[in-house]
Amino acid sequence: MINRILVALLGIPILMFIYSKGGIYLLVLTNVIVGIGMHEFYKMSEVINIKPYKNLGLLTGILIPNILYFLGMDYVFAIITIFLITILGIRVINNQIEDTAQDIGTSILGVIYGSLLFSHILLFQNLENGGKWLIATQIMVWLCDSAAYFVGMSIGRKFFKEGFSIISPKKSKEGAIGGILFTILGILLINNIFKLSDNNLAIIILGFFVSLVAQIGDLAESMFKRCFKTKDSSRILGEHGGILDRFDSMIFVVPVAYYILKIFLN
Repeated sequence: MINRILVALLGIPILMFIYSKGGIYLLVLTNVIVGIGMHEFYKMSEVINIKPYKNLGLLTGILIPNILYFLGMDYVFAIITIFLITILGIRVINNQIEDTAQDIGTSILGVIYGSLLFSHILLFQNLENGGKWLIATQIMVWLCDSAAYFVGMSIGRKFFKEGFSIISPKKSKEGAIGGILFTILGILLINNIFKLSDNNLAIIILGFFVSLVAQIGDLAESMFKRCFKTKDSSRILGEHGGILDRFDSMIFVVPVAYYILKIFLN
């Protein structure tokens, strides 16, 4: 418990500082999260004897945020295309057939899930008040997670018996609904205080989809861990688990929040 508190006390202020400053600080953070997160993902997959192209995948994953930051999104898709063709070419040259789909699929999934999705965080800098929106997005994720937990503990499985027990025994549909409602109320309150937008309908849409996708991200990572037969993605953060355990929701939320903000509010 002490470890969890210390990580939170140190991590949250640093994270808020980086989000507000953006620029090279945000790029460094993105590289760290992408590099460690992808390493965790590939390492978990190896537990069940999948053989991803780990080194090439990690190289591609690290290139993505840097190319995005300095050159733009068009070049990101180019590097992903090159990566896919390269690993397929290696397979063909080595005349390999067995487990091709799972090895190639896991390799490319690691790049998309571990790097491409989260690297969208760098695009917030192109938005008006991008730093404030990024902080608001992170707060929504934390609020959704807390609300879903407490609502689930209070009334979970009293209305919807099945919940999400196969993927995560503690997740309930009541908790999911509570997370959505409290996230929408939370972003409306945040917007009222900081005056980020006059478009309340867009704010509600943002809150709804952020909370929905945050929970999908959380459950998706639980699904991967169950598939790979592991409890935590790693122990790099002690009792908090690994990078994927801490940023599983943000990985999915960042691109969704960015595109909603770009379409409706900028």
